[in-house]
Amino acid sequence: MEARAAARSGGRRAANGAASGSRSRAEAGPPRKKRFIDYPRFGKTGVRRWLPSFKQILAMILFFLASIMGVAALAYAMVKVPDPNANTTYQSNIYYYADGKTEIGRTGQVNRQNVTVDQIPKHVQRAVIAAENRSFYSDSGVSPKGLLRAGVTMVKGGDTQGGSTITQQYVKNTYLTQERTFKRKFSEIFIALKVDRQMRKDDILVGYLNTAFYGRNAYGIQAAAQAYYGKNVGDLNVAEGAYLATLLNAPGIYDVIEFPGQLENVKGRWNYALNGMVKEGWLPKAERDALQFPMPIKPKPAANKAGQAGYLMKVTDQYLKANNVIPEAELARGGFKIVTTFDKSRQDAAVAAVKDQLTSELKPDKNEADRYIRTGLASVVPGDGAVVALYGGPDFIQQEYNDAVRQDIQAGSTFKLFVLAAALRNGGADGKPIGPESLYNGDSKIPIKLRNGQVFKDNKTNKEYLAPNEGDVDYGPIPITRAMEKSVNTVFLQLAADVGPENVKKAAIDAGLPPNLSSFEATPTMALGVAPPSALDMAEAYATFAARGMHADPYFVKEVTYSGSKRDVPKHEPKQLFDKNVADTVNKVMMRVVDNPPLGDGTGRAAKALNRPVAGKTGTTDGNNSAWFVGYTPNLATSVALFREDPNTHARLSLKGLGGRDSVHGGDIPTLVWTAYMKNAVQGLPSVDFSEPGEKFEGKDKVTLPPSNTPPPTRTTPPPPPTSSAPQTTPAAPTTSAAGGGPQGGTGDPGGGHTTKPSTTKPSNTDPPGGPQGTTRGGGNSGFIIGGRGG
Repeated sequence: MEARAAARSGGRRAANGAASGSRSRAEAGPPRKKRFIDYPRFGKTGVRRWLPSFKQILAMILFFLASIMGVAALAYAMVKVPDPNANTTYQSNIYYYADGKTEIGRTGQVNRQNVTVDQIPKHVQRAVIAAENRSFYSDSGVSPKGLLRAGVTMVKGGDTQGGSTITQQYVKNTYLTQERTFKRKFSEIFIALKVDRQMRKDDILVGYLNTAFYGRNAYGIQAAAQAYYGKNVGDLNVAEGAYLATLLNAPGIYDVIEFPGQLENVKGRWNYALNGMVKEGWLPKAERDALQFPMPIKPKPAANKAGQAGYLMKVTDQYLKANNVIPEAELARGGFKIVTTFDKSRQDAAVAAVKDQLTSELKPDKNEADRYIRTGLASVVPGDGAVVALYGGPDFIQQEYNDAVRQDIQAGSTFKLFVLAAALRNGGADGKPIGPESLYNGDSKIPIKLRNGQVFKDNKTNKEYLAPNEGDVDYGPIPITRAMEKSVNTVFLQLAADVGPENVKKAAIDAGLPPNLSSFEATPTMALGVAPPSALDMAEAYATFAARGMHADPYFVKEVTYSGSKRDVPKHEPKQLFDKNVADTVNKVMMRVVDNPPLGDGTGRAAKALNRPVAGKTGTTDGNNSAWFVGYTPNLATSVALFREDPNTHARLSLKGLGGRDSVHGGDIPTLVWTAYMKNAVQGLPSVDFSEPGEKFEGKDKVTLPPSNTPPPTRTTPPPPPTSSAPQTTPAAPTTSAAGGGPQGGTGDPGGGHTTKPSTTKPSNTDPPGGPQGTTRGGGNSGFIIGGRGG
């Protein structure tokens, strides 16, 4: 009984305890859920209770990677490919002589000339890939190994560096900077990924090759090929291409000419590139084993504007812009290959002629008159217009102004050719023809009659204009041909008045002189050369007669290419502006200035030393302020202008005393320079007569000069005997004019257009009146005696 009671009592206690526990659990709420990370871990002992499980670690890694990928995806979406750096879009313009191979010089501070992928040989491309990035065609634009190496370096405290793919290097060169920072590296990676997706691999490769630096101031593979081997990239062989690929690793020290101690290191890298080509199947091993290391050439002086290069490149640029061949902004960006008309041998001959016949005898430290001497020379192909030589000064760096194209040098008696051409073409006021044997009064200081019968007067004094001849010599009745030989002023003043100054001006313009020259008014005094054309203008105009009346505009450019594509250049169509009979007759008369047997006293007789048919005219201006000789053969026309100039005011200074001479005439130094130049310039050109077709000309039209209607004239005063310095006076009123700097009167030299100061030189017997600069003097009038037949 007691046992049963105890059992019942225990059961009740158990039940009560259970009920109590249930109540306690109910009061405490639902059981606690297990957390993802719950330390200490339940059921684990020791340290293990505090360590996460494998699943927990894996979950954290996946979360971290997902975060990184998310950030990377966001960065990739946000990063944009920027515009190319300005310095990678700018290239050099390269100027070549007419042969298309000999370089004149380059413009631009960046020595770069971009090429297309087709212009780069495959073996050169593959050498670069083998040396720099053998997985280039298969990778995504970035190198994981390179990134890891950069990361390790950054952790160690160094700059980001190394291991970049070709794509990354292209991005760095083209879109970013060369700084070594984490920010730049970060941008480089994501831009490279985008560029790799957006561009073809070949485009990335050629972009890299065109922007990489190779040393020797060479940016791009083309500039490097020229700098290290003196050839175009398309002419590089395998060994040379591998060396240029080697330079990419360390352009500053891998130039084995400058750093011969690096030769072994360079050869090691060179072998690495070639062995890589063999490994990739791009180069047969037997061919590779036969290759010898290609030593580069010695560095050449940097192409610049020194010497004549600056003059030639500047006038070429002006021509390209003036003719809308290349817009100015596009020309500034560069990348053009410009083949000019300038002939290297003739350009060198021009420099040598000026030096030998002029500057070598000057002593500016001892003789005041030897200071500030300026010379302009221009040489043009008749009937074509190609300018083959242009001497603008001794050195463009020292004297930027181009004396060959400036339009402020008075022409002097060289203008008399146009008076003759107008007379032959138009005849006299009474309709009678005028020929080379027509007689005029050649006395000094005679009045000049206008076509209306009035006497031509000085426009300042309103008195008869009485111009003297050189030396105040009276020649009496004299044929035009003889008057040209002796450059008789009064004859050509009266001839211009008879023909009509407006017809003379038209003849000069038709021949090639710009119509907007200063002091180019249609008055008889234009016969004395008061207008100031450039040396190039005069060469162009005289070339018209050398081409038997065919005028051709001068030009400087044969070919322009950009990235292998040709640009259109102006087409030059010569025009027959003078009848061949007129031109041939002019030529016959102008030949007598050089060679007039048996007298031999023509003012241009020094040019006879050329030993082939030559025509030309000397010129000297009032006050001995300039001296000219413009001469030509049937296949080359050249003008030489000599003058002195105050370097500060640009006012004309007299040539008197130059080289110890009392005075300087066109038949002196200018003719000697012309002859020295032409002796070299006409080598290889046929020696042809003016009445026969010259080079590139067709047909014959020989002209027999008409006989005079009168017996030989009787001189009132005999002419002076020949002297070693042929007298040649051109009364010319010095004029105020803007100095031209470009072809046919472009702006610029000197100083963008200046005004010369008035001359204080007074009229004299040896220096015919010309008046102060800035004015055109009027003239008198003498009678036409007997008119010969027109030529």
